[in-house]
Parts: sequence; C-alpha cells; structure tokens
Amino acid sequence: MQQDNNFVSSNSKYSRARHNFLAAASEQATFIRSWQHPLRGIAGEKLYLDLAWFGDLTAEKVLVLISGTHGVEGYCGSGIQVGSIKTGWHNSVDSDIAIAMIHGLNPYGMSHLRRVNEDGVDLNRNFLDFQQPLPRNSFYDDLADVIVPQEWTEETQVQTLEQITEYIYNEPSRIAALAKGQYHYWYAPFYGGEVATWSNRIFYQIINQYLLNKKAVGLLDYHTGLGQYATGQLMAVEHNSTENKQLASEIWGDKLVISGSAKSVAAYSPQGTLIEALQHKLTQSICITAAYEFGTIPETEIFHALRGDHWLHAYGNVNSEQVQTIKQNMLDAFYCDRPDWQKSICELAFTAQKELLVGMGSL
Repeated sequence: MQQDNNFVSSNSKYSRARHNFLAAASEQATFIRSWQHPLRGIAGEKLYLDLAWFGDLTAEKVLVLISGTHGVEGYCGSGIQVGSIKTGWHNSVDSDIAIAMIHGLNPYGMSHLRRVNEDGVDLNRNFLDFQQPLPRNSFYDDLADVIVPQEWTEETQVQTLEQITEYIYNEPSRIAALAKGQYHYWYAPFYGGEVATWSNRIFYQIINQYLLNKKAVGLLDYHTGLGQYATGQLMAVEHNSTENKQLASEIWGDKLVISGSAKSVAAYSPQGTLIEALQHKLTQSICITAAYEFGTIPETEIFHALRGDHWLHAYGNVNSEQVQTIKQNMLDAFYCDRPDWQKSICELAFTAQKELLVGMGSL
C-alpha cells in the first residue's frame, strides 16, 4: 500500500513513541528483544514489536503490560509504559516477580493510525482456531456495505448512518453484534481475519518462550475509545476459570466488570481476544487478566472516525486531501493530547498495576 504521505513529517509519531520507550527501558530492563515487522510505517520507517523485561528471567510470576493491540490506541499504552518505567516502581518488585512490557503489539496499525493491522484485521478478534468454521455475524451480512460505503461524501455519510441507526433501533440487541467481531468482510470494522496474523504469531512466541510454566501471570492490556472522557474501566472476558475470576475480583474489587455486562462500557463480549488466548495457553498457571479501557471522545465520533478510515483503505486514495482529516480523526478518537487526560489515565493505570502487583505478591 502507498504511504499516507500527506499526513506525515520526517519522523512519525510511532517512531517517537518507540524511541521514548526504548530510551526509558534501556537503562532499567534486564533485556530488550525486538521483532521487525515485514512492512514499513507511515513515513517509511521500520516497525518493531518490542519486549522489555524487568527482573529475573526465571521469576516464577510475571506481570505483563501491553500497548498497541489496537494500533493507534497504542499511544496511550506506550505513554503508560514509559511513565511506569520513569517512576521506578519496578525496582521495588519482589524477586520472584518479573515485569514484561510488550510495546507496539500491532506496530503497523500504530504507525499508520489505524485500529487494525496491515491486513485490515482487528488483532483482538484474531485469536481463534482457524481450523474450525468461522463465526458468522448477520449484522455485517446486512450492513457491511452500509458501514463502509463506496463513496465518502457528506450525503452518503448521513444516509448510511441513518440506515445503521434504524437497523439497530428496530432491534436494540444488535448493538452488541456491531463490535463483537466478524470474519467475512475484510474492509469493514472488527474483522478478525481468516488466518493468524504476524502479531498473533509473535505473541504466541512470547508466551511459549517467556511465560510457560510460570506459577502466575498477570496481564493488563491497555485500550482506548470507550467510556467517558478521562475515565477508565477494567474489563474481564467472560471465559475464565472460577479461581482466576475470584483472584481478579479480590485484587480489583468492583472496579472489574465483565465485558458485555450491564455495568460494562462495552455492550459486547468480543470473540478471539488475546486474553482468552493467554488463558487457554497457560492452563497450568494462575492467570489474572484484564483489559483497561480509557474514555476519549463520544462513541458516535469514534464510529465516524472508524468508518472513514475503513473507507479510505478500501476505496479511497491514500494520497488525497481527505487523508489528513481521516487520520487526524482517528488519532483524536483514540488518544487525547491533553495534560488532564494523560494525568488521569496514568493515575488509573498505575493504581491498577500496583494492585495487581500486590495481589500477585501474595500468591
């Protein structure tokens, strides 16, 4: 695909974020390992998934922090990771606990300001057994071409949004199907793919090499785009063992909700998530996991940004005048470049990390 040259300067936002992460980690981490992505970034830069390990490699418990599962959402997670390192909190960790930070799990989406990866795949819907029949989502059978129309004019945007709204209004339960995941329309949002992606495969490499046979693994996967501005919600997936659920509840209390439940900012329970993949892989370990979702702007504006981005990469010209507006909309939807927002999110994240660390220390 052509580079989105109309939106970039000589140094991409991704390159700056990665530089800040490596600079912070290089003097503190036990080791840093990087995997280069086969494609290039928005400014032609090389892309990497980076793992920074703090503590003893043989520690029996590991706390994992992930940024960039959903590409452009990674700027929030990256800031949390860098801020965490700068506080030095990892230096007070018990010797039997290590901290692993995965930076830029989906580096292509992070650089190109997309929520999806290089194949249009939503990585957090991609962890399925692709030897089995793919789930069908009738919502997209009816509306994929309405959500992403072939033309992106003001008129088509209004007309198609009215169609989508009417479709959901006639049966409100359909709202959960919108973001649950779909596997047949590559150009539409929340597409989980038909094969395991590059990021999926590297994530499993990390599990197999560094997390297998540990007594306990705790994980926080940082996301943005749901909830009120500058607020956060810890979300667990429904599929988890009773023991793991109980431990997570003891650690986070009523701050932890089940995705898709009445209290959740997510009306859906996603399928094919990396948290489920981790739990299914680490059956011999205690596994305490949550996605932390941070609110940015109203969901209607986020949905508009997503639709525009998917239209651009399906039917648009990545060197057109529309690129700058669409890409800026995506960045605004998933990252707020304001001190009050950043301060609030970091305080919430640091608290959740410390609570998880204390909980793992008692295991």
